[in-house]
Amino acid sequence: MKISCWLALIIVFLFQLTCTDHKSKIPEKGVSYQLNERRKKTIDSIRYNIQLDIPGKKNESIKGIETISFNLNALDSALVLDFNSDSTHIISVQSEGEEIEFEVANQHIVIGPGGLKKGHNTLTIGFIAGNLSLNRSDEYLYTLFVTDRASTCFPLFDQPNLKATYSLTLSIPDGWEAVSNGSLKSKTSRSGKCVFQFAETKPISSYLFAFAAGKFFKTEKTVKGRPMTMYYRETDAAKVNRNKDEIFNLHAKSLSWLENYTSIPYPFEKFDFVLIPSFQYGGMEHPGSIFYNESALFLDENASVNEKMARASVIAHESAHMWFGDLVTMDWFNDVWLKEVFANFMAAKIVHPSFPEINHELRFLLAHYPSAYEVDRTAGTNPILQDLGNLKNAGTLYGAIIYMKAPIVMRQLERKIGGKLMRESLGEYLKNYAYSNARWDDLIGIIDKKTPLDIADWSNVWVKTPGMPEYTLSNEPKTKYSQKQDSVSNRTWQQTVGYKDVKLGQKRLYFPNPDGIAYGYFQMDSASTSYFFRNYNKAGDSVLSKPVFRGAMLVNVWEGFLRGDGPDAEEFLKDVLLTLPKEKDPLLTDYLLGRLQSLWWSFLSDEKRNKYQSEVEKVTWNLLNETTDKGIKKSYFRAFKRVALSDDAYQKMESLWNKTLVVKDLTLSEEDKISLAYDLAIRGKGDVKAILQTQLDSTKNPDRKARMQFVIPSLSQDEAERDAFFESLKKPENREKEAWVLDGLSNLHHPLRSGSAIKYLRPSLDLLQEIQLTGDIFFPTRWTNTTFSGHSSAEATHIAAKFLHEHPGYPYFLRNKVLQAIDMPQRAARLKR
Repeated sequence: MKISCWLALIIVFLFQLTCTDHKSKIPEKGVSYQLNERRKKTIDSIRYNIQLDIPGKKNESIKGIETISFNLNALDSALVLDFNSDSTHIISVQSEGEEIEFEVANQHIVIGPGGLKKGHNTLTIGFIAGNLSLNRSDEYLYTLFVTDRASTCFPLFDQPNLKATYSLTLSIPDGWEAVSNGSLKSKTSRSGKCVFQFAETKPISSYLFAFAAGKFFKTEKTVKGRPMTMYYRETDAAKVNRNKDEIFNLHAKSLSWLENYTSIPYPFEKFDFVLIPSFQYGGMEHPGSIFYNESALFLDENASVNEKMARASVIAHESAHMWFGDLVTMDWFNDVWLKEVFANFMAAKIVHPSFPEINHELRFLLAHYPSAYEVDRTAGTNPILQDLGNLKNAGTLYGAIIYMKAPIVMRQLERKIGGKLMRESLGEYLKNYAYSNARWDDLIGIIDKKTPLDIADWSNVWVKTPGMPEYTLSNEPKTKYSQKQDSVSNRTWQQTVGYKDVKLGQKRLYFPNPDGIAYGYFQMDSASTSYFFRNYNKAGDSVLSKPVFRGAMLVNVWEGFLRGDGPDAEEFLKDVLLTLPKEKDPLLTDYLLGRLQSLWWSFLSDEKRNKYQSEVEKVTWNLLNETTDKGIKKSYFRAFKRVALSDDAYQKMESLWNKTLVVKDLTLSEEDKISLAYDLAIRGKGDVKAILQTQLDSTKNPDRKARMQFVIPSLSQDEAERDAFFESLKKPENREKEAWVLDGLSNLHHPLRSGSAIKYLRPSLDLLQEIQLTGDIFFPTRWTNTTFSGHSSAEATHIAAKFLHEHPGYPYFLRNKVLQAIDMPQRAARLKR
């Protein structure tokens, strides 16, 4: 009996040990760096063949069958596929046609070595597609798989360095169109549905695989022998016809420029693009099928030069990704900045020939530096190259440091080594790693072999450490501006800082960084700042008349103001009001109007706003009427309606909205009319319900109408109705249209309603981790920024500080997002005292 008992105990112990060992092999949620490295070493030659049956109703399930073939060079552990969906969504798993055992755990499908073989394997999986990344509407759907969202739709190896080919077959309702990365092989009818079969792609990373299907219009055009197809939903035929040729031409110019620069032909089979209403980003670089935000490409009749440049830039950016990101992809998502920096860097070069009338040095300065500083000056800033332990957190790496600071740093590198060497190095980089993956250090290694300069040392400071250098006026005759010592390893930021000086009586004034090239905070004294504004754009002055100089000084003064080194808010407002009529450059006008609105809502007390209300409205209204540039006129219109508060200004806004007042050469689009209705509603001086209902009834585009219906409760004068709208956002299904959600949040947190919106701040922070898991890559940042954007009180920032204090183990990457969002409100609260 005793022996039997001991045998029984041993058997139980061995069983528990086996179970414990088995559980220990189940990977954590997401794709850890360790899992990434293991699969990279043991799996290659991956091919996916995917078939999806898409029903007409968005609440019905999408069923799929996929065949995955791959080479496996080791059988010493289980095979792990990624599938971030319910286990009931897996119908069957077969290996070489035979059913095999599998386990679904922690967002993975785990298959033991017994069901596999060394060498070539084929798995066939029946599944129900997850909805998280499918972006389904009543009349269309589209995928968005960046960064690790492909696994929320179908099972796969969802990491960027396991490139694969994809073959896709879609069965969709009759009357729908479909587009994917591969070219269309066949289109047939079957059982009342239409079947689209797409050709196999070149090797691409999983986040770049994409498809869209639905009620889309399409138009085709061949430009200089390059066929392209555009899919869209805009119903305003005049708007489409006004824009379509330029959209095709900008793409053709971008692709030709990139082929010439890289000496590599367009690396994929075909080139199409899809324009999607309320798309989460400006664009997404799926090879052969770029997705864009429709409003970013279909511009209004009187689009400003900034809007035209933005359109050209986003087209050039996504086109550049075909080489930088798609042909050569980062090995791990910590180097995601690498693809983004080259796309932005190339885009800045590409748009130059299309806009010969634009000062591109000024454009680069204003498009990159202010946004980069906006994050880099905060306690939540981060280095360009960040640490990443798991792909599930990769979306939090995105932000202004990647998109805005990195191109500045890349421009510095080009200046340091020369344009010729830069081009040669990038060409070698693209050819060495074509259809494969690379790291930033791989490129640095290529450059370092070609130059005696220590580029690795330069990179360690600029790319791998956070923050920005600060410079103060020194007594050194050769170096008028010296770098302040910082607390991060006594690092030295390698860059040259120039200055201009002006003799004023017995005194000399100094203006740092006059060419706007160096990066950092450059302190200016009050005398220099005062002289700059008094003599702004002075005719005949060889310095003050230069747009780049004016732009650089405006940025310097704003940075000083935020640090308490410059004029106070009231003085700064007066300077801006005096400066606006003197400025004719559209880029600088837009920058000044942006500063005007920031000062107005964030840094002036209610008492000070009342004091300057009449003057601010008069200046912006007069300039709106007086300017002959239609683009600048639209900029003044938007600024006027944002700062208008008086009864007289309200009447002007209402009269523009109902067409009883017409401003010469000011053409208001449907989007402008909707925006006007929103501004009228927030001010609450008229019949808000009637205004919104009238606008809703007159809105013709069905997508814009649906967006309005979602947003209208956030505009209600009834606080309980606004509360109910915010409560609805706690459900993930009500956050699917992220652009709509941000519209609503912006209304809730408008400065005029910030007092009643204080109660939403803590619940919004409580939701942030869930939003990071359920939303797309930019949503956590946009959620926090929009939540705090209308607040400038100490009470608001204390709520955030208390939240962080109560969560000492809060994920650092989300903690940084909160610190970035509250930086401006904190400065505003201090400076308003």
